[in-house]
Parts: sequence; C-alpha cells; structure tokens
Amino acid sequence: MVTGAPGSGKSTVVPELVRLNQGNLVVMDMDELLDDDGRLLGIDIASATATPIWPAYNAVWLRITELIRRSGISVLLLSPLLPTELPEGRWLHLDCPDGVRRKRLAGRGWPHAQIAEALADAAEIRKHVPRSVRGDVSPEQCAKSILEWIRGERFGKPLNLWGRFRG
Repeated sequence: MVTGAPGSGKSTVVPELVRLNQGNLVVMDMDELLDDDGRLLGIDIASATATPIWPAYNAVWLRITELIRRSGISVLLLSPLLPTELPEGRWLHLDCPDGVRRKRLAGRGWPHAQIAEALADAAEIRKHVPRSVRGDVSPEQCAKSILEWIRGERFGKPLNLWGRFRG
C-alpha cells in the first residue's frame, strides 16, 4: 500500500510505476474506479455525502487485491487511506512539503477549505505511516523509490527512503 493525501503525486506516479515495473506486480490507484458522475456507486465517492459508503468502497478494494494476490501476483495499491481504514499489507507514505501540496491543489481549482483538509490529512498520515518517499521529485525518481521499497520489503530489507532525500 502506498498512501498519500491529495496532491502528493499518487496519480502522477502510476504511469511510471507501470513503465518501470519488471513484472509480477499489479499497480492500481483507488481513484481509477471513480467516475465523475458517480455511475459506479450511484454517488460521487469523493463527496462528503458518500462518507457512509466509504467503508464498503474500501472493502471492495481489499477484495480486489485478495483476488489478485491469490494467484501469486503482488499488488501495489495507491490510496489516500490510513492503515486503520484498510488493514492489509505493508504501508509506505508518498509525501510532499505542504507548500507543494497547496500549490498543486490550487492548480486543480480546489477551494481554500478543501486544501486545508488535504493538509490536515497529510499531517494525520505522517503520524500513522512514518516510512515515506518524496512525491515532489520527478515521477520517474518517485517510482524508482517506491519500487526499491517494494524490493526491500520482499527481501526483508526495510528501507528508510525519505532520509536519503533530506538535506
């Protein structure tokens, strides 16, 4: 699991993860099932009115990953969730400085209040998923860091990737 608050770079890094992946890994972003008019679920999952169905949506994703993994294929799921919301697998945090996040979300036309919520979400994720990689580097560099973390996890070598970029 790679988690990150809005604006961290999850959707941007997916194409690079797919391109650099050397097989036996399915890369998915939770947002890939979303549609603008809510046809899939009968409601826009990103709206506040959808809050009651978020646990069911998360359970669908958990089931999808289980179905793939039972075939012996690893799954990398990118999401904005916390480990308590989808208690499965190992977690990595895709993060960026708050100023970068603020600029990205403003560029999407997000209102100030929604940007403030995303910043609060980022702070909360930092508390729960301390191992992180930077989302404010090139998508290729970010993808390479995530894939390096996956390789390290597979071979029992936990990595501290964020520290490599600081300074």
